[in-house]
Amino acid sequence: MTKISTDILTKITKEPKYKFKRAGTNGNLIAVVLDESGSMMPVQAATIAGFNEFVQGQRAAEHAGAAYLTLNKFDAPQIKNVFSDRPLAEVPDLTTASYMPNGGTNLLDAIGQTIHEVDAALAARKKKDRPGVIVLIMTDGEENSSHIYSNDQIKSMVAAAEQANWSFVFLGANIDAFSVGAGFGMNALNSVNYSTDKMSGTMDAMSTMTVNMRSAKMSGMDTHAVYAATSMTAEERDRIK
Repeated sequence: MTKISTDILTKITKEPKYKFKRAGTNGNLIAVVLDESGSMMPVQAATIAGFNEFVQGQRAAEHAGAAYLTLNKFDAPQIKNVFSDRPLAEVPDLTTASYMPNGGTNLLDAIGQTIHEVDAALAARKKKDRPGVIVLIMTDGEENSSHIYSNDQIKSMVAAAEQANWSFVFLGANIDAFSVGAGFGMNALNSVNYSTDKMSGTMDAMSTMTVNMRSAKMSGMDTHAVYAATSMTAEERDRIK
């Protein structure tokens, strides 16, 4: 049997070091990671309507600067990219043909893939042209189907992305969003419990928070200042629970 040196063993078992492109202030790239697992079927119509209203709200917020949208859906074993880095004016409506809940909850893999896709979008731009980054994650259940990324890896990736001035929002239904979000490295200020029975109000609140984050990022605020300035109020949180 060949003996593996201590140095090599350490190298192949060590948690990877993540480094992502730094976000800028030239508009904002909003990446939505949307649960399309089977448990979302009872709220299919409400989710479609809410997402479309969210997009309309972002379009109307001209004062918050230019924005681009990426949409990834997850329903294990699949992660589906619907569109990437699309100007808001060109974002199509979500429909029953493009949002069909089915499958399991491969949430970790969806977050990991989305982070890498956003990083590639930043890398494709010159530094002076890079937008701010807001990653919105919405799920109604606990992780049960990922095979590529672990909790610890996603936590490390989120921390590295925040060091590069990206921001994250985690919305969870039927779970403790604060506990689950913390396991992924999400900031408690922007982890939100919501009810699937209040989907319209949830998407409206998320739209308002996203507009506020876009404006804060355009002004040059760093990630943690953005979290403190744009977190939902206790009253807003109560309305969507």
